[in-house]
Amino acid sequence: MMGQIRKPFEEILEYLKDKKKIVIMGCGGCATIFHTGGIKQVSEIAETLRKEGKEIVEIGLPFGVFCCYLPMSSMFVDKYIEEFKSCDAVLMMSCGDGLQVVRKYLESKNIFKPIYPSNNALGFFGEGPEEFLEKCQGCGECKLGKTAGICPLTQCAKGLLNGPCGGTRENGKCEVDPEKDCAWYLIYKRLKEIGKVEEIKRINEPHNWNKTVRPRKLKVEPINLHEKLKETREVIESLGIK
Repeated sequence: MMGQIRKPFEEILEYLKDKKKIVIMGCGGCATIFHTGGIKQVSEIAETLRKEGKEIVEIGLPFGVFCCYLPMSSMFVDKYIEEFKSCDAVLMMSCGDGLQVVRKYLESKNIFKPIYPSNNALGFFGEGPEEFLEKCQGCGECKLGKTAGICPLTQCAKGLLNGPCGGTRENGKCEVDPEKDCAWYLIYKRLKEIGKVEEIKRINEPHNWNKTVRPRKLKVEPINLHEKLKETREVIESLGIK
């Protein structure tokens, strides 16, 4: 998931200082999980902006509907297309990915409006439901098969592929953050647990950062959205959720 935090309200208000009619669009994906753009948060910031004299249109996306996935988000944009046409600005309560997808779709409809982010994205996070940890930076050349399933690029403060560094403490903690376990200490422990401790001696080749040249592009066969939503419904019902 894309970890994110809310921008200070003063920054959001500065974006909108000369704007009267605002469309606020949330996200039913990562922004809902991180409480930065779910239906509740859209309503909360809408109420706060109304107190600042703004006219607000709220577009809250239900859980599982991602701004960044155009076949889903475009349905909601189309539903409120007249509101987008008449507004002074759009406030996106998503990550920057979702914002740019919606922006480009609006432009394809010949709608050119100022569009602003309410959130700061931090990278790929996992775990939960309360505490999340950055797990992956999308480097394009995954090393997890060589590091016992623990990523040194994100878990090591120095991003060392052939660690540990000389500053690792005797208790296995990191010299940069003494509250944090050294990534290579964790890799060693896991290699030992799975009976492959000898692999700690292997020298990894330098990372190929050419694979992070941006913007990257992927081309895939489109999924059948209606079929996938049926699968989701079946799983939800199997869990006893109605």
